[in-house]
Amino acid sequence: VFAREHGLKIGTIAALIQHRSHNESLIDVLGSREIDTPQGRFRCTTYRDRSWGGLHLALTVGQWSADDEVPVRVHEPLSVMDLLDVHGSAHSWPLPVALASLQQQGRGVAVLLNAGTDAQALVGQLVPDTATARTPARNMDLRTYGIGAQILRHLGVHRMKLLGHPRRMPSMTGY
Repeated sequence: VFAREHGLKIGTIAALIQHRSHNESLIDVLGSREIDTPQGRFRCTTYRDRSWGGLHLALTVGQWSADDEVPVRVHEPLSVMDLLDVHGSAHSWPLPVALASLQQQGRGVAVLLNAGTDAQALVGQLVPDTATARTPARNMDLRTYGIGAQILRHLGVHRMKLLGHPRRMPSMTGY
């Protein structure tokens, strides 16, 4: 009512995010190559995010069209422990399990987001009896979700089936 009375336009945060994500890039593609993992062969594409310079990876297998529902695992924050301690993962889907699932399905994407985990957090994972183990984990910066969304769009993913327990984030509709 106020906007109508004063001739003001109204926009939503989701509309603003959508406009910016389609007109501004948060990522630079650095390169791509085939890699062999214990779960099989993947194409690994490396991205640098423009906001803080973090490196992110996308592991893809198979092909899809814009109409296909693509299996996707977004893994954050990425840590060396995700590769070493397969059964001790704090994630809903350990990375090796997700990669094996993508190989079994014959197509899909694993986006490995680097959330800038510091050395103290890694010490807490390796030496659980230290005071650092009681240090709360760093909260994921919501900008990182936008980076993940732009990586998926760059890879041609328009519809997806998430592997894991998705978080409810209404603002993500803009991406």
